[in-house]
Amino acid sequence: MGHREKTTTGMRIWDILPTLFGALSWREETKFSAELRPLIGENKRRLCLVVIDGMGQQLLLSRRGHLPFMRPYLTQASDTLGQALRTCVPSTTVAALTSLHTGLSPAQTGMLGYQCWDPVARRVLNLITFEGYGRSAQSWCDQPTHFTYARNASLESVALVPPDFVGSKLSEITLRDANLKVSTKLSERCAQAATACKQGAEYVYLYWSQLDHWGHNLGWSHPRWLQELETIDRALSELRAQLPDDVLMAITADHGMVNVNDASTVDIAESALASQVAAISGEPRALHIHLKEKCLGEDPAGNRTRKAPKAQVLAQWQKLLAGRGQIIADYRQAYGDISEPDRIGDFTIFAKENYQFVDSRFHSRGVLQMVGVHGSLTPAEMEIPLILV
Repeated sequence: MGHREKTTTGMRIWDILPTLFGALSWREETKFSAELRPLIGENKRRLCLVVIDGMGQQLLLSRRGHLPFMRPYLTQASDTLGQALRTCVPSTTVAALTSLHTGLSPAQTGMLGYQCWDPVARRVLNLITFEGYGRSAQSWCDQPTHFTYARNASLESVALVPPDFVGSKLSEITLRDANLKVSTKLSERCAQAATACKQGAEYVYLYWSQLDHWGHNLGWSHPRWLQELETIDRALSELRAQLPDDVLMAITADHGMVNVNDASTVDIAESALASQVAAISGEPRALHIHLKEKCLGEDPAGNRTRKAPKAQVLAQWQKLLAGRGQIIADYRQAYGDISEPDRIGDFTIFAKENYQFVDSRFHSRGVLQMVGVHGSLTPAEMEIPLILV
């Protein structure tokens, strides 16, 4: 049985802002608002949400000795909820940040991977850069965000981000209706957050990406990654000390990470099945395979808008995977009911353990050289923290 995104009942990344907005009486409560209220307290009236890209819960727990500020709070939310908070499927930034800010799953937003198939242009589209996408960002994802909600509720909000976020199509989706303020250093961004809260802002969002950067380039177990994590812990401790008492500081992440190497990498271009592939999208830990027409038949589920891989074709791919990944051909088993199913492949390979699946004919050198990766269903990638302090 495949992973069923639509049947999970635990708290997910898209529940975070509805839950916190509800707990602060800015909107109706979710079922998690009441459960987390003992951790939030009764005197909190405003919110400073910090998102550290790539700071998965399992990674934090493995390095808890280096985190004097965050350590006491690492398991409070999961202990209270009875299970770990999880990100979305796929466990990757474009999908997760959009889910965080809209309160919707990737199936609803259409942000289904780092790369997706653009059925209009009939090519693979990079959802980080939207390079070559001649239409508006809203033509891909037209969903209001919690910045929209804050504006309509007359709540002052601000998003603290790097300079390259300004004017990007991804920001037009994830940070729709946000008041952006930019900086390059973590210390500057934390100072901006403290100032905004002291000046009365009700909702402050702070995003930091360098931990994910070092993880991708060197691996999450590298000393430079750990140095960055220690810097983050100190900076957030100092930020909390500067925030007014009525501000709830919530710290979370978009996903975790696993390390890969040459021995754990399967290059489809070097396999006997390379000739079946028309294109690939997704990412190496959650790879969308777009098959050539000869490999497709009628969808047994009766979905007339899509064809399905022939049974013998799937059997060949299962043999190639040899237990190193899980094939999901019925997209509903992984993502739920997708609003735009033509944006994904004919099937998805979710990598197991520390394997990854690449295709050197399609993937860039930068992707092929990454050490830390994410996107699949393992706890190291899916579990994220929720620190309330």
